[in-house]
Amino acid sequence: MYLLSQLKFAYILKNVNNMNDSILNNVRKSLIQEAKGSPNLISDLAGLERYIAESYSSRSFIELLQNADDAGSVRILIKRINQHIIVANDGRKFTVLDFEALCRSAASQKERRTSIGFRGIGFKSVVGFAKQIHLFSGSLEATFSRELTSSLIPSASSVPLIRIPHQIDSKIKAQLSPMIHQLYQNGYNTIFVFSDLIANFVESEFESLEPSSLLFLRNIEKVTLESKSIVTYRIGHTSIDENSSLVELSINNNKNYWTVFHYEDISIAVQKEGEKYKKLLPKDAVVHAFLPTSEETGFSFKINGNISTDPSRTRVIQDDITIETIEKIANFYIVLLKTCLDRTDDFSKSNLIELFIPLFEPRLLKLQKQSFKKQLMESIETASKGQFNNFYRRPSWLNPNDSTKLANNAKINIPSRDIGETEGLDSLLKFLGVHELTIEMLSPELKKNQLTTQGAAEVVAHITKQVSTKQISRTRLDKDWKIWSVNNENLSLSEVVSKRNKLDDNFIDIITEKIGISSELSRLVGAITDNEIAQEIVPSKKREVKEVIDINNKESSTELVPSKRISLVKWRSAEQQVLEILNSDGWSAKDVSRQNVGYDIEAINPNGEIICVEVKSLKYEGQHFTLTSNEEATAREKGKSYVLALVIQKKNQLHVMFIEAPLKVIRLERQCRQWVWLCSSYKFYPKIYKFHG
Repeated sequence: MYLLSQLKFAYILKNVNNMNDSILNNVRKSLIQEAKGSPNLISDLAGLERYIAESYSSRSFIELLQNADDAGSVRILIKRINQHIIVANDGRKFTVLDFEALCRSAASQKERRTSIGFRGIGFKSVVGFAKQIHLFSGSLEATFSRELTSSLIPSASSVPLIRIPHQIDSKIKAQLSPMIHQLYQNGYNTIFVFSDLIANFVESEFESLEPSSLLFLRNIEKVTLESKSIVTYRIGHTSIDENSSLVELSINNNKNYWTVFHYEDISIAVQKEGEKYKKLLPKDAVVHAFLPTSEETGFSFKINGNISTDPSRTRVIQDDITIETIEKIANFYIVLLKTCLDRTDDFSKSNLIELFIPLFEPRLLKLQKQSFKKQLMESIETASKGQFNNFYRRPSWLNPNDSTKLANNAKINIPSRDIGETEGLDSLLKFLGVHELTIEMLSPELKKNQLTTQGAAEVVAHITKQVSTKQISRTRLDKDWKIWSVNNENLSLSEVVSKRNKLDDNFIDIITEKIGISSELSRLVGAITDNEIAQEIVPSKKREVKEVIDINNKESSTELVPSKRISLVKWRSAEQQVLEILNSDGWSAKDVSRQNVGYDIEAINPNGEIICVEVKSLKYEGQHFTLTSNEEATAREKGKSYVLALVIQKKNQLHVMFIEAPLKVIRLERQCRQWVWLCSSYKFYPKIYKFHG
C-alpha cells in the first residue's frame, strides 16, 4: 500500500513537472529563436525596459497591485526577507497566455474596460529594484535573469531582464521551497520572488504606497506590507444606493472613509471627515485610471474612468477615448452639483458643495495651459447649457437671510443660506451662466413688510447705485415697495410721504455705508417725489453721542479655563479661536463672517438658543474698537441673543471676554467714517485659555 502511494505521488509530481515544462518550454523556445534571429531587437528591448523602469519610479508596487487585481486577487502580500522581496496574491494561476504576455512587451491579453492594465508593459517596472526574479504559479516555475539570457544570446550588446524565462536553479529552488510551500498553504496562488535587490529603490517603493491607490481597484480587499514593520491596508465597500457607496480604507487600525459616486464606468470619490467632507489638496485630488496618475482633477475630489495615460501611467493622454470620458464626467458633475444645490436634498445640508468648487478661477480658464482640468472645466461649461434655467444666483446686494426669505416666498430657486456663501460658488455659477436674482423678480414680495432693517437698507442702497449710474430708470421704482424704515417699521414710500415721517438714522447709516455718499439717497428720494419732501424725510447727519452705562460694575476678575477639550493654536484668527472655544463647550457654532449679517459666528447654545457672536481682535486691553452701523443695528435688534467677544492673544494664552447684549453695557460714540460706532471705554474681564500648539 505504501509503495502504491509513493508511485501515485511520483506520477502526480511527474505530471506537474511536465505541465510546468510544457508552459515554460513552449514560451521559452519561441522567444529564444526570435532573440537569436534578431539580437539587435533584444538590445532595443533592453533599452525600452530601462526606460519603463525609470518612468515607473516608485510605482512598481502599484503595478503589482494592478496585476493582482486583474487576476481577481482579494489578498496581496509584499514582504521583504533579507535580499528578497516576496510578492504573493490569491488570484487565478498563470495560464500560457498570461505567461507569454508577461515575457513579451505590449502583448497583454487584457482588454480595455475589462481590466486595469492592458499594455503588457507595467510588470517591466520591477527591473528598477531587482536583478533576478523567480515566478511560482500553480505548475509554472520560472526564473528571469540577465546573466542567463546573455549566455544564450552572446551577440546582443545588452539584454532585458524580463524576456526569456529559464528553469529555476535547483539550489535556489531548494532554498525557496519551504517559504513557497507555506504561502501556498496560506491560500496564495501566484508568488514572485525578487532577488539581488537595489536597496534605495526598495525602500522608496515601501514608503510611496498610498492607501487611496486602492480606492478604485475591483477585487483587492487586503494588502500586507512587511519590511521593517508590518503594515496592513484594508478596503471595504458598503453600498449606499445604486449610484454611490461608502469605502472604508484603513492602515492597521487607522481608518478613513470615502463616498464614491458611480455613473456607468466613471467614479468620483470624496473623502469624509466625521460627518463632513474633507477638501483634498491639489496634489492628492488626482485622476485615476484605476491607479493614480499625477494629473490633477482641478477639484477637491478624485476621479476614475476609462482614461488613457502615457507609458508611465502618470500623465493623461487626451485621445478620443479620454475626451469621451471627460465629457461623461462633466455631465455627471452637473448632476451632482444640481443635487447639492437642491434644497430638498440631504446633500444641501452638508459641506459637499465645497468640494465641487474648482480649485482655480474658472473665468480665467483661457489662460490655463492645456491639461485634464482645463479640458474638464470646458466640458462642464458646455454640459451646463440649459441646466440652470430655473435657478438663480443669490443677489450680491442683499444679505442671505432676507434674500432667502424673499426667494422662498416668491418660489424662486436660489442657493440655500447654508451653502449660498460657500467661497467660490457664486463665481462658479456665474461661469456656468446662472443669472443673478433681480429686484424686478422680487417686486411682488417687496410690497409686503418682510425685510429686516438691514435688508431694506440694502435694497435701497442697491436702487440708489443703479439709478445714479443710470443702469435703471427711477420710473421703474415702485412706491409701494415696503423698503423705507421709520420707527423700526418698513413702510412704502407713499406711506412715508403722506405722513412726512423721517427715515430712521440707523437705516440711513447702513445705506451710507453701502453707497459712500449720503447725498445720493436724498437725491434719489427727491427724484421720485420732490426735493422739499426729500429734505424733510431724509434728515441731515449730525455728530451725536449715544449714552450707555459702563460695563459691569464689579471687581476685576479673570478665570483660567483649563479645558482639555480645547486645542488652540496661535496662527488661527480670532474668529476661528472663538469658534473652537464655543464648539468645545457644547455649542453648535459656524462661521458666517462672509455673509454680511452683522456678526461673525452663528451658534446654538446648550439650551437650544440661537446666539449671534461678533468677534473683535484687540492688541491690548483698552484698545478702541468699532462697530459698523450694520453690527450696531443687528446688536440692537437681537438684544440678549447678540454677544460681543473681545479677544487678546498674550504669549501662550488667549484672553477672551464675552459680553451679552453689549449695547446695554458698553459706551459707544458715533463717528462719521461712513458711520461706525467707536467704543473707547470699557473694562476687560477675560476668560483665559492656554495654547496647545
